[in-house]
Amino acid sequence: MFTHMGKRYIMVDNYTFQLTDKFLSEEEQLVFDDYLNFIGLDRGVWEVFDSLFRSGVRNTQPLMMRIFSDAELCGAIVLTKCSGYGKALFDNKLLAGFMNLFSIPYYQWIKFGCCMDMMSNPGFVRYPEQTDEVSRAAIRFLKKHSILTIITDYSENSSLYDGASILPALPHALIDCSGMTSIQDYLQDFKNIKRKLKVFKNKGGEYIRVEQKLDNEQLDSLKKCFISTSENSVFYLPYQDLYLNAALTTSSTSIDNVYYFIAMMDGEFLGYQAALKTGKYLNALHGAFDRDRKTTYHAYDILYVKMTEFALENGLKICDFGAVLNFTKQKMVNKTIDMSYFLLGKYAVGQKIFSWFLKLTKIQGDKQLKFKNES
Repeated sequence: MFTHMGKRYIMVDNYTFQLTDKFLSEEEQLVFDDYLNFIGLDRGVWEVFDSLFRSGVRNTQPLMMRIFSDAELCGAIVLTKCSGYGKALFDNKLLAGFMNLFSIPYYQWIKFGCCMDMMSNPGFVRYPEQTDEVSRAAIRFLKKHSILTIITDYSENSSLYDGASILPALPHALIDCSGMTSIQDYLQDFKNIKRKLKVFKNKGGEYIRVEQKLDNEQLDSLKKCFISTSENSVFYLPYQDLYLNAALTTSSTSIDNVYYFIAMMDGEFLGYQAALKTGKYLNALHGAFDRDRKTTYHAYDILYVKMTEFALENGLKICDFGAVLNFTKQKMVNKTIDMSYFLLGKYAVGQKIFSWFLKLTKIQGDKQLKFKNES
């Protein structure tokens, strides 16, 4: 480890690492243009990440890992540092509170997709041909210098994670539009969808699409839906407070190519999904529905139709919906990819203890892994 111009750098193998809460400058972002093009994205992702870095909360902080080779910036990874995650592990308030007393921090890298929950990222490299090499160096750095790091990645990438403890994670959900010519190609796989569309419309339902940002009334509805979803869902994310705060920050910031698909019924806000149009993708950013309502008349099913229709109209190839979290998402997508949690830590015994401990929490419980088993 050494310090240069007040900044701390740590060397691992032939690379130097810097971990800060400062997002990439515009000049630094330009370094990764070739990689964005290589993986089918565009520069719009940076505005989303910039909003994330303006949204840190007490127990969850976005961090930027910069990777250098011979003083040249060659990689960048968005991480989060989490410390107040008791509620994500246990429904029991006493157990959850007990965990929060320790506030043991861990680093998290959601490595699949890009901009899921506004933080997922594959890691960005200057030279696409060095992707695996830089990723391995970053993984070695995290293993050597963190008490615990949890990386969510495709199971097929397990060769990158020497010495990691591996636990099952929910699969990645996608709608592959590349073989479709119209929305009818998508609808033909769903026997009841036309009936659901009709019921939703007859009950006064409609979808509106808002570009770039939401107004104050819509932001209030977004927050209400977020709270409703978190209180009624099996899932409570370790970074739940950051997720909400980042959703509010993103949604109140004018960002090109961000679209909000909003379900309305007789003028009332039912729920929404925000998505980023980037390269060949339509990537889900954040979303929530009012789960205190008895029914939304299939509004969530219809969301997938509306987003797929938008993707086809704009020549996009993939709709990326993040992890399979519910039966509707499982049913409405046409492609899933198996994923795993890779646990790393500088103390081998500690890593194994954390792995064993997580198996006792709801993150590895039957209710949360249900869609892992059924996909």
